[in-house]
Amino acid sequence: MTKQTTKPIYLKIMKLKRTRKERTCHECKKTILKNESYGQRSITLGSKKDGMTESFDRDKEAFVIHQMRIKVDICKECAA
Repeated sequence: MTKQTTKPIYLKIMKLKRTRKERTCHECKKTILKNESYGQRSITLGSKKDGMTESFDRDKEAFVIHQMRIKVDICKECAA
């Protein structure tokens, strides 16, 4: 008799907060009014170059950012 191993399935439930100002949902572009619940998640812009987020450009003597993460607002319906 072989032993079966199953991995548990975890559902990631987004925490919701109450907004103090009007916002726009990143998914459906709906307006989130004051005192309504909303969630936030971060999205990645760009991609890493050689596994690094930023690098130093010797010609321009400046740091170059290849990837960054920003927080976006999600309405209650899209967060579910």
